[in-house]
Amino acid sequence: MQSSIVKTSLAGFNAGNIISDAVFTNKSTMTEAQIQSFFNSKVSKCVVGKDENGKPFVCLKDFKITSVNRQADAYCSGYKGAANESAARIIYRVAQACNINPQVLIVMLQKEQGLVTHVWPSAWRYNIALGQGCPDTAPCDPNYIGFFHQIYGAARQMQMYMEGRWFTWYAPGKTWGILYHPNASCGRGNVYVSNKATAALYYYTPYQPNAAALRANYGEGDRCSSYGNRNFYNYFTDWFGSTTATPSPAGSTFTANPPSVSGYVLPGQRLTATPRFSPEPQSVTYQWLRDSQPISGATGARYDVVASDAGTTLSVKVTAKRSGYTDATAESTRYAVSSVTVDRAAGADREQTAVAASQRAWPSGASIVYLATSRDFADALTTAPAANRAGGALLLTAPDALSDAVERELKRLAPTRITLLGGPAVLSDRLLERVKTVVPAASISRLFGTDRYATSRAVAESTGSSDSVLVATGSDFPDALSAAAAGSSARQPVLLVKGSSNAVDADTRATIAKLGASKVTIVGGTGVVSSALEGSLRSLGLTVTRLSGSDRYETNVAVNRSYFPGSALTALIASGNDFPDALSASALAGRMAVPLLLSQRECIRTGAADFLRERGTTRITLVGGTGVLTKDGVEQLQQCG
Repeated sequence: MQSSIVKTSLAGFNAGNIISDAVFTNKSTMTEAQIQSFFNSKVSKCVVGKDENGKPFVCLKDFKITSVNRQADAYCSGYKGAANESAARIIYRVAQACNINPQVLIVMLQKEQGLVTHVWPSAWRYNIALGQGCPDTAPCDPNYIGFFHQIYGAARQMQMYMEGRWFTWYAPGKTWGILYHPNASCGRGNVYVSNKATAALYYYTPYQPNAAALRANYGEGDRCSSYGNRNFYNYFTDWFGSTTATPSPAGSTFTANPPSVSGYVLPGQRLTATPRFSPEPQSVTYQWLRDSQPISGATGARYDVVASDAGTTLSVKVTAKRSGYTDATAESTRYAVSSVTVDRAAGADREQTAVAASQRAWPSGASIVYLATSRDFADALTTAPAANRAGGALLLTAPDALSDAVERELKRLAPTRITLLGGPAVLSDRLLERVKTVVPAASISRLFGTDRYATSRAVAESTGSSDSVLVATGSDFPDALSAAAAGSSARQPVLLVKGSSNAVDADTRATIAKLGASKVTIVGGTGVVSSALEGSLRSLGLTVTRLSGSDRYETNVAVNRSYFPGSALTALIASGNDFPDALSASALAGRMAVPLLLSQRECIRTGAADFLRERGTTRITLVGGTGVLTKDGVEQLQQCG
């Protein structure tokens, strides 16, 4: 969940000198205020919601805990505990006590649990924040559980590692055969360990990245790749600069770290530079560079990537000024302008867009077809996961007649079974008779209940047992759209509920039991699915997780982050303003097992752009015509605002 764009190269990585002793032990690199400011810059807003244990999400920038006393010893000068200490204060005080660079502790927090940039961290992430006392092959040592114990314990441990008294098997000044992966069959490579700090990192994480891991930058390599020490180097150099050059102390000279750059680096997108000088400058100036040459007029904190930037590298130089200080200039990492293919699946109307999605999902036909109304969202939303679980296509139709496009698609798919979602009041008997005429060889049935909630239960039960279900409000479509896409990809049914209820109704309880589900994911905040209803689900002995954001778009990103935690080379984008195209897209997303992101008419939200960047997406399909997603190609991927 990093918030800065990924590196374009690890050319400077040296397995034997990951970080110098001087940088590793430079406790004066950041003040408490600077650490807090850094945390604030990485998370603009924490997700409002609760973790799997019912505890509210608290991001690192807002996290506080009571620390405890620690006696001085040969490794740290001790710690006097205090109530309600912030993460920034604990890191600063521990850094001073144990003579460790606070930037090292910050980077370890990110590479171990992603805490620096996480927007919905569960309490367990803080309990094992640095993995201290948590070996790969055994449970965590209970003496190290808790954020303060993790920070102090890890810093003290690093000093023990560097002392070289108890730990000698990666001692500096020698060549060691260091494994590439916990699986010893992946082999090892000889590394000359040149300093104590690098030895300490190997004692902490005893694997080096293989060639595939290094080629992948922040991404995944192969089955023999490990990433801990690679990611330590990545985050440190992206956020704080060189791991081998000690910055000048504060005074008449700035401490100048390379500016961070956020944004999706492809034409049509906006990049934003954030200076990183200490102390804070009175003024800063910017100059964006293309292949190291100044770009005329590009002298602001933001830069809009244009088509002519494709195939080049972009960077930014930031110059700081302050009375009594020598001007300082720092340049960011150079970022290659990504190549992303953007196409469109669309028709002249909502039904034809569903046909276009079906043609992509089922190019050789489908034995099962679900027909849902194109006029309302409720019945159709729960059908997308059911269709994917059953291996069937989803088409939309008017309530009383088949369009020519839908008829042609039914004939092309040549199903042996067709299910109409809804009773005669939703999809008429006249329509049913027409379907029989168009596909005479198919058996035709209906699936529905007395209302949208009963229909969602009937649809869920029709596809067999499931350990997990998603729950969304049936009173509006946005959150249910995100649930439908995630459920379709994960083959998990979606149940609609009356979100304002104080308890889960008996019929829904019965369906959950019939499915054999033990886990429930609520999609949407407490304003759409109440806390009381959530508590009612928990009282049934179910494991309940809530995924939500400040609005439909942020909820959609939260769902995608949960259901697609790794890479996502392909993604779909559909309008979040209405349901039909996104519904068709959710069925296609399930068939392709890719994320579906909701978009505004002319641009995508920052959270969606960050998700695409973080997951390394290289191919995107817009689902819907230019009436709902108004721009073609990468122009539609422009961040809003």
